[in-house]
Amino acid sequence: MAYERHKTVKPLSVGEIASYSMGSLGREFSNNCVNAFFLVYLCIYQGLNPMIMTAAFVIAKIWDAINDPILAAIVNNAKKSRFGRYRPWIFFGAVLNAISLIAMFIPLGEGVSQPARYCFYIAMYVLWGMSFTLVDVPFWSMLPAIANSTEERNKASSMAKLIGGLGGFLVGMVGTSLILPNFSKQGMTKAYMMIGATAGAIMIVFLLITVLFNKEKYPIPHSNVSLKTVIDIFKTNDQLGAYAISLVLYSTGVNIALSQILYLYIYCYEGGANLINSAYSYTLFWVVACTGQGIAMFFYNQITKKIPRQKIYEFSFWGCVISYILMFFIFFFLKEGNYFLNAVLIALSGAFLMLASGMNQIGSTVMIADITDYGEYKTGKRADSIMFSVQTLITKISTAIAMLILGIGISVAGLPTISELPITNPDGTYSHSVNVFTQDGKYMINSEEIWEEISGDSQYDGKAEFVEKNLISQRSLTVLRVFMFLIPIPLCITAFVIYKKKYRLYGRMYDDVKEEIDRRRIENGFVTDTLQPVADENIRKED
Repeated sequence: MAYERHKTVKPLSVGEIASYSMGSLGREFSNNCVNAFFLVYLCIYQGLNPMIMTAAFVIAKIWDAINDPILAAIVNNAKKSRFGRYRPWIFFGAVLNAISLIAMFIPLGEGVSQPARYCFYIAMYVLWGMSFTLVDVPFWSMLPAIANSTEERNKASSMAKLIGGLGGFLVGMVGTSLILPNFSKQGMTKAYMMIGATAGAIMIVFLLITVLFNKEKYPIPHSNVSLKTVIDIFKTNDQLGAYAISLVLYSTGVNIALSQILYLYIYCYEGGANLINSAYSYTLFWVVACTGQGIAMFFYNQITKKIPRQKIYEFSFWGCVISYILMFFIFFFLKEGNYFLNAVLIALSGAFLMLASGMNQIGSTVMIADITDYGEYKTGKRADSIMFSVQTLITKISTAIAMLILGIGISVAGLPTISELPITNPDGTYSHSVNVFTQDGKYMINSEEIWEEISGDSQYDGKAEFVEKNLISQRSLTVLRVFMFLIPIPLCITAFVIYKKKYRLYGRMYDDVKEEIDRRRIENGFVTDTLQPVADENIRKED
């Protein structure tokens, strides 16, 4: 193992916390863009089968499960540059991720066959997932290198999660309130392509802020790792196993409820049950819901001074269970015509879920830093990139399982697809596009305004049918809500039981672990006896 000695460095500053957190916004903008829009775009506007796509996503995540530790090992073993060990990877991964994100929303022409469409979009999704690992792993691995104490890590991670949560809100606001309304007349496929391009650009800009304004000032013990070492880490670190299984179950439930809630706004409202007749209701949901998450993240550090961190983490499980039940039953009390009230009630129920989820996100980020310390305590070796890759892996696995469950739900519910129909002017030139439900090969229209446009266009003669009813049955809506809100409940409860029984790395046990690894570092001449690393005076590494 290599060691180096540095001069005393200053505590983590407000500017460093802010610039680090900006990178989280970029990450989450990319991640939430894919979670919120990609499956909707493929199944509704590209006409791909939801079951095939969700099955393909699960297979892609299995591949991620294999390559994430490998990519993490590559990052871990790479030679440290003058820009640090992690920052070059963050920038390279951001550029590659942005390119793949834009490609994922490129509309393929009518001449492209369905098998070719499946292959292209699945390949881009796999590339996006691998490049996201190259961003996510070094981003969180850098946390111990910029924040040494638990308090500093709490501050940095809570602010990063808060700003990252803002990225989720901005995806909804920018996508559904700005891009889709303003570009939909040019075609929804072009509007979705604009969403992908915007998300890619935002990701690069904000991660560049992290790269430019953060330095890896705390030297961390480093060892190159082999595949065998990776396997040994997962075998010997019992706390990592408990953490990972619990968080996969918990995150799957949250992803089921939140990541695809756009389906409810497409099928239950605008052209379905017509409970919220506003294109901006989806944005309102995220504004209110993310406010709840923001409150949790902003005050998290202050709350931990009054309430033990493990108690807050336990609350996050039961808070989610309560919100799932609330969100399920609230849909049965909504009345047609009460558009604003309905939107507010749904958003408030989402805010409680986001509040609980926000507390869980911060707690789990600090926990993986603690688990990394525990791994050093158990084995004498430290592999931050490997350990933090577990978070990325959990995110991907839970998202894939959520997509699979929702894909089954959409198929069981029998929801129709949406077709984008171009409307032409009397001289045959393109005017604009409209979106209609498609069922049994026919365009089903229940809007008199759209029917007037379609019936006046000869290309749709005999292909369109006007219906004076809601096109989505109550059975379909109930099935969709069951899959989205009731299935997460047993997942969350099981996750809590595993955490409660297996995870012990807090309180006195963690204090003993931290004290022991600090003692070992002092004995090896890695840090001064005040546990403060030294910054500018680089002394030659010794084994």
